[in-house]
Amino acid sequence: MLTMLKAKISRYVQEQSELGSWKSIRKHYFYYTYLAFLVLAVKELEPSGKKTDIAGTALSFKIEEPVILGRILKTPLAEQFMQEVQDEIPESEHYETNLLYQEYLAADFTVLDGAFAFSAGKDSRDVLGSYYTQEEFAYEITRKAAGDVCGKGQNPIEQISVIDPSCGGGEFLIAALRCLKCRDVSAIHGYDVDPIAVMITRMRIAKEAGCKPCNAVIKLGNPLIVSTQEENLEKRLEMAAEGRFYHESMGVSETDRYDLVLGNPPWEKLRFEEKKFLAHYVKKEVCRTKKDREKFLAQISKENKTFYEEIAMDYRNLKKRLKMEDGFPGTNCGELNTYALFTELSLKLLNAHGVAGIIVKSSLVKMPVYQSFFKDLTEKKRLTELYMFHNRKKIFQIDSREQFSVLFMRKDNDHEMKVALDLDDYRNLGNAEMMEFSSAMLNRLNPETGMMPNLSNGGEAEFLMTVYQRNPLFAQVYPDCRFGRLVHLTNHSEYIVRTPRQGYEPIYEGKFIEMYTARYATFGGMEEEEKYKNKAYARLMRQEEGADGPESRFFISQDIWKNLSKNFKEGYVIAWRSLTSATNRRTMLARALPLVPTCQSLQLLQLSDNRRMLHVLAVFNSIVFDYMVRLKMAGLDLTQTILRQIPVPQEMRYEEQMEFKGVEGTIELHLNSRIAKLYEKDKRMDALFEAVDLYPLAGNRERKEIIAELDLLVARLYGIGKAQLHRIAASFDKYYSEEELERWF
Repeated sequence: MLTMLKAKISRYVQEQSELGSWKSIRKHYFYYTYLAFLVLAVKELEPSGKKTDIAGTALSFKIEEPVILGRILKTPLAEQFMQEVQDEIPESEHYETNLLYQEYLAADFTVLDGAFAFSAGKDSRDVLGSYYTQEEFAYEITRKAAGDVCGKGQNPIEQISVIDPSCGGGEFLIAALRCLKCRDVSAIHGYDVDPIAVMITRMRIAKEAGCKPCNAVIKLGNPLIVSTQEENLEKRLEMAAEGRFYHESMGVSETDRYDLVLGNPPWEKLRFEEKKFLAHYVKKEVCRTKKDREKFLAQISKENKTFYEEIAMDYRNLKKRLKMEDGFPGTNCGELNTYALFTELSLKLLNAHGVAGIIVKSSLVKMPVYQSFFKDLTEKKRLTELYMFHNRKKIFQIDSREQFSVLFMRKDNDHEMKVALDLDDYRNLGNAEMMEFSSAMLNRLNPETGMMPNLSNGGEAEFLMTVYQRNPLFAQVYPDCRFGRLVHLTNHSEYIVRTPRQGYEPIYEGKFIEMYTARYATFGGMEEEEKYKNKAYARLMRQEEGADGPESRFFISQDIWKNLSKNFKEGYVIAWRSLTSATNRRTMLARALPLVPTCQSLQLLQLSDNRRMLHVLAVFNSIVFDYMVRLKMAGLDLTQTILRQIPVPQEMRYEEQMEFKGVEGTIELHLNSRIAKLYEKDKRMDALFEAVDLYPLAGNRERKEIIAELDLLVARLYGIGKAQLHRIAASFDKYYSEEELERWF
């Protein structure tokens, strides 16, 4: 059926819109899409084979407002289009309008070379930030939240008020009707920025109520935009038709408070994605880079430029408004995310004894940017239960590595938060194993932020607590450490060139380094097109290459570099790859480097003496430290904030004497002798070892065996036993093979 709908919508948009006008295309795409799904919604309510008065039936069941329906029916050839769609629906075909619409949103429209068409993609869905919630999942969340409300005995079950502030196709509202067996449908409330979703939700409620008129209060609007006076419906419809979901006229006035707040709010960054917007109207290769887009925008018509700037301005205005107003004090921080804003909104919408049950990205409970909001939730005991999911079983049709959480919140709670870890099946929501986390415990595990660690089970939590009790934090042991991320390829682009020249120095990139080596990869011997393409890959270096290091593709002015690095006084730094993941072969990849220009994909630190720098290098590259990084890292950026909160051995531990591999000496001596061996072919590093004692290693050890020996030594510094270290090493199964585990650990 979708193939038929797309073909009809494409033909009518092609014929009726001005194909040179982006706004005309966008509006006609919306209106014909609306008309198609209005027909489907009405026919789902009245599935008889006879021809149906679509508009009349929609009004009689209250699935649309007369004002909106009147405007929609002014679409050119609206009646003819609806009749054609109705004629194409097979009498015997069973369908669900909501599911068809979700599938429809998975395709993008494009107008290329004067032809309107649909293509595989998800930009439209990304703009809305919405992903379909399975009915059973919504029901489980709603059942639990409703049970908590009813358990308090505040209201009889039939009088409980419910709202979903981003209701989409109404999964949570339908679940509420079923859980509460609502007789008073007017207690059901919802908002959405998509008029088609609003209409479908009303239809589903009418159908659930026994095909009676929909008396639920489902409104078109954006509750993130607080307004004292709501704009008229026709204006809001016009903005939605243009895709301007963040225009001020979409604002709503919501002063009521509810017993139940439910939903899966959009997971969208609040920023204008110009590449995705332009992809509807121009081939992607034309606008691949920022410079390409600027060149293209300078050539387009005044009308299209105005439309582009209007949408971009909507985002800028809302971000400015949210930052200035006090409506979202906890989540209007950093780069604004809708799921965080909706979480704070959900808490505000609760009455004194209400319960909120919502799905959000797990970043909300892990990322330092939300520490103020999360601490407020945990310290005031407003976050009662937290269910943390991995998407490996594709609950949502997004990356299987994505993590999300179900939050239950209330204002009248006096118990510590309970947490379920590493779930992948929503059917486990009711019987998941729970752990109690107090705000004090979280502050011990993440002293600077108080956020949730990246845990999979209770054993990992116990391990962290033990290590934290035995060892001080990095920030406590190295308070004099200088951190930096110095050269930014975009921000400093006017001082950067692509070819070597006098007065310029090569820039190191994260691709160049591995553990204990800065000669891992190079751009030498590669074609120019390969070197400078988007997401270019460097070539692995051969053993005989690069005595002076890898070949760079960017070079920065020496004068600018001196200014950028003025706070780094010593000759060496420790650099680590900033962009990484807890699922990688190794997460922390660090090495010592001479003080050379490094771009934003490498972060640096420096201490005043090389001896302590070598301590840090050994710890950073150990599996014990890497294991803790994985338990603490929420996103893909390994920042100094994460490192400062991780325990490290006390400095005096390095002076402990031990016999290791037949040699008696301090732990520091054993460590430095092995690190020096790993760097013996890189003559730039000789000065790093001038002031430390070393001994030659016996035998012809392979590089990886030396790294394993360093792992054993660092574990000794941390006070970690053999069995625990073996379990940690086994978790790095992409790095250490089973045979290596048995041989070295």
